[in-house]
Amino acid sequence: MKYIECPECFEDIPEDSRYCDMCGVELLECVNCHSIGTGVFCSECGRPMISRSMPAEDAPEPPEWNDHPATDTTDGTNIGTTIGGRSRNLVLKARKGGFILTPEDGAVIGRTEGEYSSLLGSCNLISRRHGKFLKLGRDWHLVDLGSTNGCLINDVELKPMVPTKFKAGDVVDIGTYIFDAVEQ
Repeated sequence: MKYIECPECFEDIPEDSRYCDMCGVELLECVNCHSIGTGVFCSECGRPMISRSMPAEDAPEPPEWNDHPATDTTDGTNIGTTIGGRSRNLVLKARKGGFILTPEDGAVIGRTEGEYSSLLGSCNLISRRHGKFLKLGRDWHLVDLGSTNGCLINDVELKPMVPTKFKAGDVVDIGTYIFDAVEQ
């Protein structure tokens, strides 16, 4: 059996491991060069890192992202984020309108397309395919799909097609909607 070195604790672990047997960190794999690491982006080539348990057909392909369907657990609940060993869901609460967006991996945010169109369809400032949610490792990311009016996280405009991490406490702007990211 071949072994690799854990990028966190530097212990030798089996090459096909998804988690380090010693420190428990999830091992991620680069979509481009297949390097093993724990960060959102590859330290070797800068491309996104994905969970080693993600089926290859669902993985984003360089240099563009595939539009794979939203993936949830088998019981229909959102996967959520893990903090201190407990699983929590991260949601976006609209400051006006009283609705909540629950991120789903690969879910498209748009006026006429995507999982949230029934909530956002009345807003002309949201593009047909405005953005999408991605779960890379344990972190949620927002990707602007080249929208006309853009996406912002904490007042910083996202670059098109670049996954940008958001977490509880962040403010997310999509079109003209302002959301607070909170754990539920």
